[in-house]
Amino acid sequence: MIRFENVSVTYAEAAAPALAGVDLSVPEGELALLVGPSGVGKSTLLGTVSGLVPHFTGGTLGGRVTVAGRDTRLHKPRELADVVGTVGQDPLAHFVTDTVEDELAYGMESLGLAPAVMRRRVEETLDLLGLHELRDRPLATLSGGQRQRLAIGSVLTPHPRVLVLDEPTSALDPGAAEEVLAVLRRLVDDLGTTVLMAEHRLERVVQYADRVILIEALGARPVSGTPREVMAVSPVVPPVVALGRVAGWEPLPLSVRDARRTAGELRERLSGLEPGTVGPHAGTPVPPPLP
Repeated sequence: MIRFENVSVTYAEAAAPALAGVDLSVPEGELALLVGPSGVGKSTLLGTVSGLVPHFTGGTLGGRVTVAGRDTRLHKPRELADVVGTVGQDPLAHFVTDTVEDELAYGMESLGLAPAVMRRRVEETLDLLGLHELRDRPLATLSGGQRQRLAIGSVLTPHPRVLVLDEPTSALDPGAAEEVLAVLRRLVDDLGTTVLMAEHRLERVVQYADRVILIEALGARPVSGTPREVMAVSPVVPPVVALGRVAGWEPLPLSVRDARRTAGELRERLSGLEPGTVGPHAGTPVPPPLP
């Protein structure tokens, strides 16, 4: 569905490329999680999929990015709107209407869809995302989770095959984040939507991913694999994965639930020790026992 062929991006007057040597693919119907330290080009990579890079950001795009067969160098974001839906970190910055229902319809109006088609898709999206009771609500009265679900819904009504999200849970509390991630997983499982998202709060997201793409440093060639394969080598990991590394667990846990199932031996080893005691590996503090 998404294919990167030796992709590089260099911005004007930059000392080094923002991306280099990107050669990978994301199959249809997968949730791919893009990870890496801050400033390594994750947002730039997302922008090449939506067409924002280089059409709006400038710079030079080398290689080729195709989405559902369309070359993003040759199609501006508006021309990709029926294939790629993009959701940024701040939904309010992208809303253009006043109420939930109007916002869901706006993208289809821009594409010139027939009123009957628009009505049907609005109703389908309200039901899919659990927004039906909010259809007449002013956008300013929505909670953070409701705003993010609406932002996703507003780009879903044109029926894109790919959804690109930049840190969709970073500003949300844990409950709202769970709402949004449950919606994304439902889109992948039930509709076959391909989701590519960047996120710093890995402890919330990694267990939902089918694939993880790691950019380790600025200009580094990305590594793609299963969540456990990539978390084993990633410099940024959620706390539960860091614990699994220290404890030597195999396979690595991706969630607290995974860790509890594997923690029996560690509990026995740490029984009776005080927090902060140095463990068998010199200089490695032993973590406190799991509850």
